[in-house]
Amino acid sequence: MRADSYLKRLMADLDRWVQDGLIDAQTAKALGDHARAQSPSTPSSPILASLAGLVIGLGVITVIAANWSALTGIIRLGLAAFLISAAMLAAGYLRDRALYLASNITAAIAVLLAGGGVIVIGQLYHASSTSSAFLSLWTLIGLLITVMLRSPLAGAGTALLALLWSLFHFGEAGELTRLPEPIWVIPVLVGLGALGWTWRSLGLLNVVFLTVIVWVSWNVVELFLDEFRAEDDIRVAYALAALWAGLALVSEALARSKTVFALRSFAGWASWAAMGFLLAGLGTERVLNSDIMMVIAAFSLAIFAGLTAYGAAPGRRWLRGAGVFGFIGAAIIIFTYSTNLVTAGLTLIVFGGALTALLIVTNRMLAKAREPGS
Repeated sequence: MRADSYLKRLMADLDRWVQDGLIDAQTAKALGDHARAQSPSTPSSPILASLAGLVIGLGVITVIAANWSALTGIIRLGLAAFLISAAMLAAGYLRDRALYLASNITAAIAVLLAGGGVIVIGQLYHASSTSSAFLSLWTLIGLLITVMLRSPLAGAGTALLALLWSLFHFGEAGELTRLPEPIWVIPVLVGLGALGWTWRSLGLLNVVFLTVIVWVSWNVVELFLDEFRAEDDIRVAYALAALWAGLALVSEALARSKTVFALRSFAGWASWAAMGFLLAGLGTERVLNSDIMMVIAAFSLAIFAGLTAYGAAPGRRWLRGAGVFGFIGAAIIIFTYSTNLVTAGLTLIVFGGALTALLIVTNRMLAKAREPGS
């Protein structure tokens, strides 16, 4: 729990304990003052600071780009090397002085500038390549900078570069008859995942999970589902939904039996992927006017309702979000597909009522579990 969230919760608990007569006001004040004194200060939001660093980096690149044509090749190369070196040295300097947020942002700027350095070298030596090749080199440099400077934010940027690398390669490769490249994305993602787990950086792992979902889904389609990709066949979407739903179930079961950092986050990402592919299949069925559309959509409503109720427990907000968005999406598809609005309305009322009942029962169970002595 973050320090500010903990303090807010503690202050509310202290007020309630005073009202219930468990402690007196003087003790509550002493406990509150002690907690505030021990809590590390958080003067600014890491998100806002990260955005500030990104804006600064883009501003530097923009200023240089405005005067690019007036610079000679040697000056361009020297300028790129200077900026990258300055960013990396500054990140190391700040880390040595325990200014971790500033160091983190500066390292991310170094990864951003590394792409400009690759472009400069390519221009000087008149090298031409595909966007995938350019992004692959940029990604590997980003991974190196991440390891050297121990920066989760730089790692998240590198994971995004790996995602772009994959997407551009898939778009440029054309027809594929073997395991699609980029194979070298695998060790990059494994390395970034290991760093994120070691550093306990959930933000870095979230970007890695997103990249893994895109990479695996695309490769599964290319390797095993290519024959089903006709315009009138939506089995691909349902197959991918089943794949990620299965992985979500396995991950959630493991998370319930053993505490593993970020495992439930992966279960949440997998459930969101399953939800997205299932809705994509339902949307295609709606366009094709399939006879089994209402049956599949109603079954989907039941699944999403159960997921929403299950996700109502603490620590499962990713699962709850997937259930809520999936339920809304499936309901909209039913409503827009059905030619009988009475049937559609009754269907939504029944499942909405079932969802409400599940939430009520779940909330009561959670409240009972929190009672003292339970």
